[in-house]
Amino acid sequence: MIRRLYSWFYKLTARNDEKGEYACGIIQCIIRDEALKLCRLQSGKALEIGTGAGLFLVKFARQNPLLKISSVDMNDACLDRAAGKIAGSGMENVKLLHQDAQALSFDDNYFDLVICINFFIDVDIESMIRVLSEMRRVCKPSGRIIFEFRSSRNALFKLKYKLARYYDPSAPYPLYTYDPDRVDGIMKEMNMRIVEKRYIGFPVKYYAPIIMVEASKS
Repeated sequence: MIRRLYSWFYKLTARNDEKGEYACGIIQCIIRDEALKLCRLQSGKALEIGTGAGLFLVKFARQNPLLKISSVDMNDACLDRAAGKIAGSGMENVKLLHQDAQALSFDDNYFDLVICINFFIDVDIESMIRVLSEMRRVCKPSGRIIFEFRSSRNALFKLKYKLARYYDPSAPYPLYTYDPDRVDGIMKEMNMRIVEKRYIGFPVKYYAPIIMVEASKS
């Protein structure tokens, strides 16, 4: 019963152009919208970590036609699905690659923008550290690094993800939240400078369930 109710609500709140897609939920959609706001009028080269079904990628590429975008994922089915969307859109500024985000093949200081959203929820802290390290490595000193994570300070979201297996059989498990102070410490250890933080989903910043970070190399 709980699963049926959740599935009904999930489909009800999905946007018409995203219905039927994994990660079409309202939270993921809000994150995509906030990321797009941070990525307007970009040029040069960009890297997206975690292609998924391409829901962000297509909008990102369409919004920034002068940007040369590489998008990486380890899931071939996701890459194929995203490739279909890209082909259907007629966009030629996107390259899809099967790569491990923890061991990227790109040269140091290669990208002007590196972005990773709706991704860290699926990986543990050790993997997050390795991915952030790679994101920093391939980003130019003058470039921008954008990512988001779910905050463990929001008790409701923390509980929601712990119980996810009981209401959402499609989600990978476990799902992860992170201590914002720990994330800040990781960035400091990596010599990453926080340019801006956006607190999403709650009026009190401290308890915001989603934190989006724009950073650079310090």
